[in-house]
Amino acid sequence: MEQKRLETKVGLFVLVGLTLLAVLLIQFSKGTSLFRGTYTLRLHAGNVGGLKQRAGVLLSGVQVGSVSDIQLAEDGKSVIISLKIYNDYKNKIYHDARFVIEQAGFLGDQYVSVITVSNQPPVLTNGADVECQEPFNLQEVARGAAGFVTRLDETAQKLDASVTDLRRVVLNGQT
Repeated sequence: MEQKRLETKVGLFVLVGLTLLAVLLIQFSKGTSLFRGTYTLRLHAGNVGGLKQRAGVLLSGVQVGSVSDIQLAEDGKSVIISLKIYNDYKNKIYHDARFVIEQAGFLGDQYVSVITVSNQPPVLTNGADVECQEPFNLQEVARGAAGFVTRLDETAQKLDASVTDLRRVVLNGQT
């Protein structure tokens, strides 16, 4: 009898400890918690770069939500990003706000930045669809710069050939 009572106390202690651990993990994890209400916004973008689920959504540098899902759109050319915005900020994001995927620092995590424009009503409500600006793509810039350098090199070669021809014509043995 005493053994069974001790086993019950130990089991109850372990159950309470695991429950508290789960609550702490949820509360301090990145993203939404069970105790904070949210609503959903759907962003449409051509490319998400390195954006990941549970990335932050920041309005004027304040985290107002998180990325809950990223899926390829039905057209296969674009992406749909689902955001969970805290209900505390329900009347703070207006229809004219710009959504941009940005990066924290040079090598930091990516996040969604909400940039206010004029804050003219109406506000964005649950399930609203919004366009999102793609992240800055350094590789694309490098490709463009490589193409520019190639064209610059070709132009220099043509200019050199023209100067050589001009020298041959102007500075020949007869002149």
